[in-house]
Amino acid sequence: MASHHSSTGNPAGLLLRAVAWFLDGIVVVVCTVALVLLFFALGFFPANPNEGVVGLFGLLVSMAYYAGTEAQMDATLGKQILGLRVQTVDGRPCTAGGAIMRNLTKVLGGSALFPILVAIVFVLSTEKNQRLGDLFGDTVVVHA
Repeated sequence: MASHHSSTGNPAGLLLRAVAWFLDGIVVVVCTVALVLLFFALGFFPANPNEGVVGLFGLLVSMAYYAGTEAQMDATLGKQILGLRVQTVDGRPCTAGGAIMRNLTKVLGGSALFPILVAIVFVLSTEKNQRLGDLFGDTVVVHA
């Protein structure tokens, strides 16, 4: 259940956001591997699944994790550990639509160098430390 903050917090900086992203990456990889192994054992994946199927499954797990936790709890596990949360730019709790929009760029860009550099440039150059996904989702990551 989402917490219902209604104040605008101080925008989180690049370093805390990067550490949260790293922690969340660990969660996503562990969950994806566990689910792939489970689905493989249950026969939902073929004996030799190709990388595309597993990669697509990983994208779905990643999107469900990021958008689901931010829409329901205003933060991923990594953000919670670091005392951060996602809210709309006007201080309301993150919506499902906002969570999906802000995470499309993250999930589709993955851990490739160029999307990460674009995110860094946006966080460092916008007034509220927003990356491109935050601008799309009308969201901001703040100190809880």
